[in-house]
Amino acid sequence: MRITIVGAGLGGLTAAWELVKSGHDVAVLEARDRVGGRTWSARLPDGTVTERGGEYVFPREFAARRLAAELELPIVSHGVPYARRSLRGIRPSAAAVEATMAAAAGTLARMRADGLERISVAEVFRTAVGERFEADPAYRRLVISLAADPAQASAVAVLRGQPALTSEHLEDGGRIWGGNQRIALELARRLGERVRLESPVAAVERDASSATVTLVDGSLERADAVVVAVPLPILRTLHLGFELPATQREALDHRFMGVAAKLGVPVASTGDDPAVQSPDGFWWSWRSMGADGEHRVPALSHFASTTPTLAALGADATGRAETWAAAALALRPGTVASGEPLLTTWADDPWTRGAYSAPTLDWREEDELAFERAAGRVAFAGEHTASAQTISGAVASGYRAARAIEVELARA
Repeated sequence: MRITIVGAGLGGLTAAWELVKSGHDVAVLEARDRVGGRTWSARLPDGTVTERGGEYVFPREFAARRLAAELELPIVSHGVPYARRSLRGIRPSAAAVEATMAAAAGTLARMRADGLERISVAEVFRTAVGERFEADPAYRRLVISLAADPAQASAVAVLRGQPALTSEHLEDGGRIWGGNQRIALELARRLGERVRLESPVAAVERDASSATVTLVDGSLERADAVVVAVPLPILRTLHLGFELPATQREALDHRFMGVAAKLGVPVASTGDDPAVQSPDGFWWSWRSMGADGEHRVPALSHFASTTPTLAALGADATGRAETWAAAALALRPGTVASGEPLLTTWADDPWTRGAYSAPTLDWREEDELAFERAAGRVAFAGEHTASAQTISGAVASGYRAARAIEVELARA
């Protein structure tokens, strides 16, 4: 069967690879001049690899680990206490972090039992921790990772995705040796000429027996089925010449796009603390372990989220890397930079228009099942269709979309 994949991020490439292995004739259409989407690795002036997009692969993120193993791409440890970042010179204990998260989970359960609905992350922590909740290190870590306004994000969705520190070994986040984009690059290498860059899509249509993709240049791609794997804002601009199932339409309506930026700074020297959280705004700084497991890389990585924080750091569309770099060095006294910083913003990226999605206050648990089946001959992939807005979530969505298409074609 002929299957067209729209988007060469991790979701689309994973779906394409699975379908090729099943014997299908696949074409992948990508708007950019590169593959990987929001998984994008680059080198700083000194040659150190930094991630401009997706960063962490945790031990229980089996989808990404399964794919990396198949592609023979080794995963090395960041060596960073991801969930216990120092704040004002103090690193919280695992027990303290778990106590805060348990208090939040218990508060949420009581609020739901009282019949409350549309409960936000901020509301739960304010009730559980008190009026100084924004200073709590566990809350700050959660909001940074959320990359969205905590007053507009569903606490039910966000907290159900927060595993216990001890059982999930969150201190041992991993990364692909040589850069996370190697997953996309290796998939594209194996797919070969099936991947077509600089081929943006304008519309997707289908009937009972076929599907058609219209490119921006007016050319047509005819297929037996389609997988659409583009970021949520881009999906909303596509013309879909068919009615989405109500479950899928509502699931998409229950997500909004967060904002985030990243900064890589090459350093000649810095302190020993591998993970530091800023007390001013929602951002943090870390220094990853090298592949040898003994020495740390000569660079600092930074992640910031929420619109006010990005504006304060100059990490929005204005792109003033120096402003954030100065704040980053001030956060770590004694650090000596050794090169120009590299700033990556996502809200102003025309093929992303944001970092990744977050659940609205109207989010429902059944939204996570909405994309298990194809919408006729069209299936959807991407982090906005997944239960986790991560590298592994994107990969898992690709596996799921490939299965959904095969089930649909077998039924036809």
